[in-house]
Amino acid sequence: MLLASLLSPVFAQAPPAKRMAPSKDGVEGLLVNSTVSADGMAFFQYFVEFWREKPGSDKYMIEIAERSSKRLGNQIWVSSGQNRIFFSNLPFQRDRIRPLSEQAAEMSYAAMITLALPFGAEADPDIAAEEL
Repeated sequence: MLLASLLSPVFAQAPPAKRMAPSKDGVEGLLVNSTVSADGMAFFQYFVEFWREKPGSDKYMIEIAERSSKRLGNQIWVSSGQNRIFFSNLPFQRDRIRPLSEQAAEMSYAAMITLALPFGAEADPDIAAEEL
């Protein structure tokens, strides 16, 4: 038993990549994949690709969920907390999933910035909520 463990191959691992310092609670941002189909997984992967390009996107917590329906087709949505910030039906053609993911990332990023504005800075009494 000991001899077998000594003769087993050892694989070198690359050094860990530099990571940003975690926040005080240890959680920076999170992307949760709750998709159930291959098309949903493709949507998620493309979304992550476009999402990571956005400045400051690593501080938001986002869930991407999917619901299968024979009558309506697969539905996909992006939410943060209790706020659904993007909703669409997944296209049947795979080549249309990438542009939909890009659109979802753009709309989600804009919505997250809009949601964060009132809480991000000190409230200015001269600016009304609809002006933010």
